[in-house]
Formats: sequence, structure tokens, C-alpha cells
Amino acid sequence: MMNARWMTYLFLLLGYSSAAALQSGNDQPSHIEPYWSPDGRKIAFSSSKSGNFEIYAIDLVTNEIRNLSKHPADDYYPSWSPDGTREAYNSERVGENDIDRFYLRYGGSKSTQLPINSARDGDLASWSPDGNRLAYHSNEKQSFEIYTRHYSGKRKKRLTHNDANDVYPFFSPDGDKIVFLSDRDGNMEIYTMNTDGSNQTRLTYSPESYEIDPTWSPNGSKIAFTSDRMGNFELYIMNADGTEQKRLTSNPHFDLGPMWSPDGSKILFCSNRAGNFDIYSINIDGTGLTRLTSDPAKDFYASWSPDGRKIVFTSDREGFYNI
Repeated sequence: MMNARWMTYLFLLLGYSSAAALQSGNDQPSHIEPYWSPDGRKIAFSSSKSGNFEIYAIDLVTNEIRNLSKHPADDYYPSWSPDGTREAYNSERVGENDIDRFYLRYGGSKSTQLPINSARDGDLASWSPDGNRLAYHSNEKQSFEIYTRHYSGKRKKRLTHNDANDVYPFFSPDGDKIVFLSDRDGNMEIYTMNTDGSNQTRLTYSPESYEIDPTWSPNGSKIAFTSDRMGNFELYIMNADGTEQKRLTSNPHFDLGPMWSPDGSKILFCSNRAGNFDIYSINIDGTGLTRLTSDPAKDFYASWSPDGRKIVFTSDREGFYNI
């Protein structure tokens, strides 16, 4: 399961600039960024319960909570490897504005971690389906470019080479392609490429608008995304080659962060159409719109469990951020 990478724009809408900014502002810690393990038994998350953001995982069967990272700097954006034995996450431990991505092995009496790359202002890493590589963006060469790297930290490969910003890469379910965002043609559009960087192809064409949040369907045949091409952010889907683009939602508010259900029949998203951000779902043909949460607080960071029976999300309905 992919995490909610749409938070880049949701943070802008909610008035935040980083995970650390989600600190409660009172004596209560913040618990954010929940991420299901592939077997659905654990949820990894970021928490400031120790005074700064660290990575934790809760076992939903035993209720055991383990601290997976221990460092004075903030650690956030956890991401499970496909087999559930490893965690990739971001850390600010190299400096206030320099973010390293780290690999962490979950299990045993002691966790082992080592740096993957120096990805300044990076974000959630995408694991290849075989669990051997991570795709990520980094501005170590001035502009943001896309790289892949073996989880051991070795064998780095740069996939994009231009003066534009190429960001948010995610492997397709079969591991053959990567979808990403780029402003190389003047505005943020959606592209795909082969995992060796070849055949970079533009899928969307909406001048003076933003195409964001590309998310592969479980079988890789379609991509859901968010666009403000009609004046505000709405949900769309298209074939993996960019054809048959279809608008799913239509309202004067923001619909963000499409997340496919495991069976590919529904899309989960966050919307402020009722005045505050709540969680909704919709069928992929645009029918069956359902409001899943109804609270004056902000509900976001939603994702399906691997079996599609549950949804985890973050909310500040208790006066601080909880999961």
C-alpha cells in the first residue's frame, strides 16, 4: 500500500509546511502519518511523544508499540518494504534543512539503520515491488531529480536530467514503470518512465494548472490523480498511458489524495466540501460518493488496510493529532 503522498498540497491547504509543524502546540504529543504493514497487522506512524518526531509501529494484535527510531532530530514519513521487514523513513538528523533517508530493519532485539541518500527536502520513498530498490527525489544537483537506489544504500542511479523539478516517483505494481510529477513544461504535470529512466512520457496536458497525486490502480492499468484544471482540485482517473481521462468529482471545494481500494473498485479521498476536511470514498465510475467521517476537526492521511476492510486516518478531533 502506498502512503498519502498527497500531503504536500494538503499541508498547503491546512497551513502546514512539514511533519514537524503538526506538533500539537500544547502538552499533548502528535501522532501522524499512519502506514499499514503489508500483512495488515501493524501500523507504522510518526509521533512526538518523546519530545521530537520518531518512528513507531503498533502491533494491532498485541497492542505492543515499538519505537523504531531514536534520535534528537525529527524522523517521519515511514514506508514499509513490500515484505514488511524494512522501513524507509526521512530524518533531519544531518541538519535543519538537509534530510537523509534511512533504512531500518524491523524486528529482533535491536533495529539497525543506515543512510540511503542525502535527499534534501525529499519525501516518502517508493519501494520497488521486489523490495530491492527505493525511488525518491533529491535536489542534491540543484534542481529536483529522480533517483533509484538499492536499499543497502549502494548502486544509486539518476533517472532524470534537466533543470526542472522532477518529484514524487512511484513504482507501478509490476515494477516496470515509474509515475512522477514534473514542471519541465512550465507547470506540474504527470509523467511516466521506465525504471531505467528511458521512455519519459507526458500523460497530462493542462497548461496553467496543477496535476498532482498520481496513484497506480492495484493492477497498474489506471492512474488516479488530482487536478485543478477546472478551477479547483478534483479527482480524475485515466488509463496508464494517459488516455480516457475522466473526472470523478465536481464541486467548488477541494478533493485530494486519491487512494485505490485493494480490489480497485473504489477510491478514498479527503475533501473539505462540508466545510472541514473529512474522509470520503467513491466508485471509480464516479457513483457511490460516501462520506465516511463527519466531525468539525480535520480528518486526513487516510489509507485502506491491505484487505480493504478498514481505514486508518489522522484527526485532531481531540485537540491534538491522533490516529
